[in-house]
Amino acid sequence: MQGFRLTIFFWLFSVSAWAQDTVLNGYVLELGSGEPLRYVEIENLRTGASTASREDGAFSIAVEKNQRLQFAYPGYRTDTLVVIEFGVKRVYLTPDGSTIQLDEVQIQAMTDSRLEAEIKRAEEEGKFTDVSQHRGGIRISPSRWFGHSGRQARQRYELLLAERERRQVDARFTRAAITAVTPLEGEDLELYMTKYRPSAEYLSTANDADLRLYIMDTYAAFKALTPAERAAINAPTKEEKR
Repeated sequence: MQGFRLTIFFWLFSVSAWAQDTVLNGYVLELGSGEPLRYVEIENLRTGASTASREDGAFSIAVEKNQRLQFAYPGYRTDTLVVIEFGVKRVYLTPDGSTIQLDEVQIQAMTDSRLEAEIKRAEEEGKFTDVSQHRGGIRISPSRWFGHSGRQARQRYELLLAERERRQVDARFTRAAITAVTPLEGEDLELYMTKYRPSAEYLSTANDADLRLYIMDTYAAFKALTPAERAAINAPTKEEKR
């Protein structure tokens, strides 16, 4: 009986060790800032198995020794990793400096440092005037203003600025800040946050005391809403808030 138990033990140990050596865990980070990158596409080039990094940059993928993994994300250099051991990996991706057409999902997935870099690049690409140091004055470039790439850059610039402002508001107009001075919770909290979300312009000059006063004033206004007025508020769904 003891020999049978030892056999089972060693079999379970072998299965566990085999499982550990067929799944690689790690994180995808931005080189320079060290911030996690989410939604990075990770593919096993031998088997075709693929996955995407999560909110914190973490990933898990089935792979065996000496197989290659590819890491790809728009705006970053595609990188590959040959798996030679199964410790937790940290993979760093480098921005490639290319011009890309970004959508809202990609913009929302950007790290803060990446967002600021893209804003600066889009601003430069969308300029239609240049200051000449040799000829003096301002030189107007119609091709930049009317050209397809210039229009794309300005559209991208507006999306990027909107995302920056969204993050600025989200950082201060939080559930914790609201519930600290009001009894709101659940659906009422969602409705209040949708209707009375302040602008980034207001928050740029408002201190914490100003924000608390704003929340209390708007909470009083929220309590005075009729049922029909509350029903007319379009609170974001769970999918929209992701």
